[in-house]
Amino acid sequence: MPEEGFKHKLAAILSADVVGYSRLMFEDELATIRTLSAYRDKMRSHVHENGGRVVDFIGDNMLAEFSSALNAVDCAVKIQNTLDHLNTGFAENRQMHLRIGIDLGEVLIDKDVIYGDGVNIASRLEGLAEPGSIYISEFVYTQVHKKMDVGFVDIGTKKLKNISTPVRVYKVVGQETEATPLVTEATPDQERSLPLPKKPSLAVLPFVNLSVDTKQDYFSDGLTMDIMTALVRIPGLFLISEISMFSYKSQAPSIRELGHQLGVSHVLDGGVRKEGDRIRITARLLETANGRQVWAERYDRKIGDIFSVQDEITEKIVEAMDVELVTGEMAHTLRKTIRNPDALECYYRGWEALFGSTKDDIKEAQQMFEETMRLEPESSFGYALAAWAHWWSVDQGLSEDIALSLKRATELARKADDLQDFTGLSHLVMAQIHLFHREHDKALEAAEKAVLARPSCDLSYVAKANILTYLDRPAEAIDLARFAIRLAPVYPPFFQKTLAAAFCGSGRYEEAIKSAKEVLKSDKDNLDAFLILAGANAALDRQEEASKAASKIQRIKPDFTLKKFAETQPYRDPKKLEQITNMLQMAGLH
Repeated sequence: MPEEGFKHKLAAILSADVVGYSRLMFEDELATIRTLSAYRDKMRSHVHENGGRVVDFIGDNMLAEFSSALNAVDCAVKIQNTLDHLNTGFAENRQMHLRIGIDLGEVLIDKDVIYGDGVNIASRLEGLAEPGSIYISEFVYTQVHKKMDVGFVDIGTKKLKNISTPVRVYKVVGQETEATPLVTEATPDQERSLPLPKKPSLAVLPFVNLSVDTKQDYFSDGLTMDIMTALVRIPGLFLISEISMFSYKSQAPSIRELGHQLGVSHVLDGGVRKEGDRIRITARLLETANGRQVWAERYDRKIGDIFSVQDEITEKIVEAMDVELVTGEMAHTLRKTIRNPDALECYYRGWEALFGSTKDDIKEAQQMFEETMRLEPESSFGYALAAWAHWWSVDQGLSEDIALSLKRATELARKADDLQDFTGLSHLVMAQIHLFHREHDKALEAAEKAVLARPSCDLSYVAKANILTYLDRPAEAIDLARFAIRLAPVYPPFFQKTLAAAFCGSGRYEEAIKSAKEVLKSDKDNLDAFLILAGANAALDRQEEASKAASKIQRIKPDFTLKKFAETQPYRDPKKLEQITNMLQMAGLH
């Protein structure tokens, strides 16, 4: 191999491979890929934490490089410990174990690709290793054996395939140590077991990308969102929100664990493989109590038929779960769909961007949805999602021109409504915009339409709860906010903030304080939470706690004034706003 253009470097190479991967795929392709995706995220995280670089991750094999042998072995120990911990949640035949091999040597680097004996030896050591073990070369052993709190067993000198010189091999033992963190602790919401609702209940796991190209994830995510958009409209079904479900994309819980954590009777699982203008979609419905497969289907279609596949999946779920539909409602959905493959591509890429958190992400979402509109002008989908993207830029403080963003969001929402918006998002957008403009009755009317159109949508309920609080109807808001949280057991901070504000508006200050503290567990600098803590503690004559919260507010927002705060609060009754500002003034704010 010519060496011109290559860089020489001494590096520790880690090669990892899943034991029995072919068997796992044969027995359950979807579960195997979902588990591997979750484990990949943990493995990448450990490589990054130890100063390494993932060179490649093809199928079930990972190749990583490190600047030191110590970092490589420490990373391998953490990976094995983490996977041991995660595997306890699976039946023995579904557990995923790794073999890991590590060598230290000179490598050649061509852009992001590495070559050399170090890579080959690490790969051969991995092949020798027992399931769940780490094998290292003598070079690595010399560097680390006096510096780590683990043991080593001399396996002997081995002749490795295509390696001219025999290699002395050592096995790392006693991998579990207190210094090695296993996995992020579960949140209280994930630890508790939730009761089943009175009506059929369902959680939709993000469909896995079955394509070799990981860049196709946006397509499987978009399909998941579309299926949930259809299901969220069915009154007879209790559906866990997408906010909660996409938090499981990097996890691999068992179906029974999902049932306990989310309080649902069924889970929809699936995968997507996209090749050119064709798609293959696999979907199955499982009972959480015992993992029994209630229904399964595979669809092999042209990409233009994707919406008819979604309708078929929705219909099968409704039939299999014996969901009671309202009079006149069809199990399948009749709507103007996106038939243009390019429009569908833009639509799904817009969804992907909308999950981002930066100004560029929101701009890309807006552009993708507006392009969807151009390519499919008679479909409400592009208009509804573009309206939401423009409103979202205002809500997240990312809009460069608030008035222009609100105007555009209003235009798009009204156009979507004219086209008989299937998603119901146009009502949700208008509810927020009407509240922003202090058009309280219109805001409540739009929120009620959103709830009717999306009866299992957590955002619809929390939006209505927020509006009712500003209309001085906090008792009703409390019930709605609680229901939104039940629909989203893993929820964003503003859900609990909405509940805290409703408690505060009802004079239930102890509960308001408790909810505000829940917000701070996931968002330690949440301004709204500290405002509630300041006001509620002042109302309870707890001046020390109120003053502490006030100090936090001034640290987070140094230019805070009660006058500026009052201008942002769309309360219908001026007396209610005056009561709140007086409480904050008692806390020491001006």
